[in-house]
Amino acid sequence: MLRPNGLRIIPSGRSDASHVLDPNQFSDKGIRHSYWVATQIPAVLNQLYCWCGCENRGVHRSNLQCFEDKMAVDCAVCQGTAEIAWQMTQNGHRDAGKIQAAVDAKWAPKG
Repeated sequence: MLRPNGLRIIPSGRSDASHVLDPNQFSDKGIRHSYWVATQIPAVLNQLYCWCGCENRGVHRSNLQCFEDKMAVDCAVCQGTAEIAWQMTQNGHRDAGKIQAAVDAKWAPKG
């Protein structure tokens, strides 16, 4: 359910990268990049709902938390959500509600 600010979750109190796994531990370039992105924009990722479904299983609250363990290693949704957020922030978009809308357009179930 969307909140008035366009977000689907209430961000947790932590919005830094202190718990993100070290990107350098991954040999795969794409995975390493995704984890690196999480270290660059943790406050943004902490506001984004990840459509991989981990939140529904009680595992994570936000896309940021997908990078605090190895969840994102094998998950195109986790990685893709972070990449959308990275590209948008690099293009000057800071409104997390608008970033969430772009994530929803790509990953939310249709119908």
